[in-house]
Amino acid sequence: MSKMKLNAKQIALISVFSALQFVISRLPGIPVMGVTEGKIEPQLILMPAIGMILGPWVGGIAAFIGNFIAWLIPDTTFFGMLMLPTVPIGTIVCGALSRRSSRSNWKVAALILAVLNCLWYLSPPGFLVPYYPFLHLSALALILVFRDRIHGFISGNNKRKFIIGVTIASFSGVMANHMMGNLIFIGAVNWFVQLKGIKDALVSLGFSWLKSGLPKNDPTGLGTIFYIFLPIAVVERIIITVIASLICAGIFHALKRSGIIEI
Repeated sequence: MSKMKLNAKQIALISVFSALQFVISRLPGIPVMGVTEGKIEPQLILMPAIGMILGPWVGGIAAFIGNFIAWLIPDTTFFGMLMLPTVPIGTIVCGALSRRSSRSNWKVAALILAVLNCLWYLSPPGFLVPYYPFLHLSALALILVFRDRIHGFISGNNKRKFIIGVTIASFSGVMANHMMGNLIFIGAVNWFVQLKGIKDALVSLGFSWLKSGLPKNDPTGLGTIFYIFLPIAVVERIIITVIASLICAGIFHALKRSGIIEI
């Protein structure tokens, strides 16, 4: 079995993007509802760029190192440690879609998203809120429809197709990152979240009108939480995709024109 060897340029790029993630991580994060010390890390906006520039595996290493350093400094939380795999997973998906080789291609990205979506339906809220992963399933559908053409769009010289390719890859990575975070949240919910308190607080704030649409048999309370915050998650992920796509397109195009990267 062949071993992955890193050359000097890859090591330098890993260092640069790990450092960039740490710098960006000092910006305020987006609070995670129900988790006192949890937040959506701002370095998420660099995730597509890291994956497409470094590729899925080297990019995944850079994403993990950057996330790990950001978690260590200035302080650490157990929930933050659990969330460390989320950005690397999204980076791998973005990177795989920008490559076309035996070990890095659209099939890798499709497999990851397919597994994550299947795990959602095996989780406690899966069949209580079966429509929740419609964006995640849409990302998988886009990959299955465009397949190798995503790489062709990104590597080609047509600007419109380049933007389309970057957007599909970014959206797919963002949704893989999100679903991974959801699954970790579900697994950790008994440690961190007082779901009944959240539900009572929502009702007291005037959300009682939602009661008719809530899952009827929801012993864990997770289905209720995901149902209520679905609109927020949709808006949040679309905004992140747009910002990340614009940043990625700019960085990737500049580095490709300079000859620093080739795909």
